[in-house]
Parts: sequence; C-alpha cells; structure tokens
Amino acid sequence: MSYRCVVIDDEKPARERLKRMLAAHDEFEVSGEAADADAAVRLVDELQPDLCFLDVQMPEGDGFDVIRRVARVPAVIFTTAYDQYAVRAFEVNSVDYLLKPFSKGRFAEALERFRRSHESGVASPGRILDLLERIRDEMQRGPRARASDAGGDGATPLNKIPARRGTRILLLDPGDVLFFEAEDTLVFARTEKGRFLVERTLTLLEERLAPGFFRCHRRFIVNLGRIAEIVPGDAGTFSIVLRGEARDTVPLSRRQARKLKEMIPW
Repeated sequence: MSYRCVVIDDEKPARERLKRMLAAHDEFEVSGEAADADAAVRLVDELQPDLCFLDVQMPEGDGFDVIRRVARVPAVIFTTAYDQYAVRAFEVNSVDYLLKPFSKGRFAEALERFRRSHESGVASPGRILDLLERIRDEMQRGPRARASDAGGDGATPLNKIPARRGTRILLLDPGDVLFFEAEDTLVFARTEKGRFLVERTLTLLEERLAPGFFRCHRRFIVNLGRIAEIVPGDAGTFSIVLRGEARDTVPLSRRQARKLKEMIPW
C-alpha cells in the first residue's frame, strides 16, 4: 500500500531533509509541500493527502490554524520545537510528533506508528483540535507558569551549556557564546574557538538563557554583549556584526528589530 504525503515547514532545509528521509521508505510518496499556513491549507484541501508533516510554528499562522481551517483533517505528524509539556501531550493523546532535531530512527518510528493507526482512527480530527487548543493555552501561559505548576523553577539560567565537537563533550560558558544557530534540524553554538553542536532546541535555549541573549531571528539567538554593529539592510531588516577577529554576522529580522529597539534604543 502507498501513502500520499505533504510536507509543510517554512524552512526549506527542513522540508528537503524530510523529503530525503521519506525517499528511503518506498510506500510513502511526497505529493506536495508548502512554506506557510495559507499555502498549506490550499495544498491539503487540493490533494487530500493520507499524511501531513506539519511544523507547529510558521509565519502568517501556525500548525494550529492549518488544522482548524482545512476541509478534511488528514493524519498528522507534527514537527515541533515546543517544550516537554507539549511532547507529553502529544504522546498521551496518540498524536505523533517529531521533536527537532530528530534522528532517522525516530522518524522511522513515527512512520510505523502512522501505519498501525491508519485504519483505526485513533487520532480523529476532533481529538487533534482539542489537543492543539490545550497546547496553545499552555504556551500562552508561558514557561514560568508551567514550571510553577510542576514545582520547579524554569527561569533558572543555564550556567553551563553541554556541547559536542566530534567525540568530545564540552561545557561552554554562556558568555563565551557569540550566537546560537539552527541549521536544518540541528542547533550549533558559535564561539571564537569554533562551532559546537548543542542538543537543545532554540526554543528551550531561549527560555533558559540569561537575559543577555536575544532571539534576533527565527534561526538565531545572539549574545547582546558581543554586538559590535547593527547594519541596515533591505525592507527594514538589519545585520548584526559581532565583536571578534572573525567579525561574524547574523540576521536581525524586521519584527525582532522593533523589539530590540525597545530594549536598546538606537
């Protein structure tokens, strides 16, 4: 039996990686892809796929909106960078997810879970919508409220950041990090000594880093204390030039530029 799939993610490298991983499973055929919520709704309504890989966070809407707006809800495997609350909710409600960054093994598990549930109707459209509403409510409450409910302190900043370089595991001082960058489904910390793999999502890092770090772009978190220049670009965007011999540059989106101006007027 073959299954028609669509891939929905605003980042092209993430879409390409999903398509490459699906190509290793002959019974799954990629019928289309989309990069934003509006295009996703049109795609799903037109193709009515068996399975949809859907990013929870997207511009001009999100995965919640896509599921709410489509005429017929297909089976969904969510790709998400949300925290462990959301992951537990997905698990309990038998709606599958891939927490970025995910491995080929975890991807194969998700496909097998889809195969088993394809004809059982376990993840019904109504159940998916109810689940997403609960997760959205939790995310709007914020990490501090969730940590308080759990009896912990989610606001405690990270004092050390575990990172990998080859087979070595290093503990980075946050102050030594120039910026964090998401590349495809992996996250790297850049220091003056090089680039290191960090096994945390940008969302989790953003919640646990000290206030001296700022999410300047969907794919970047920058150390404010390392900024040397802010250079205007096109259409209200900017580039951030960092102190150091390499003079690394990271993007500053138009939306985040407005937030940074409120913090540090320039």
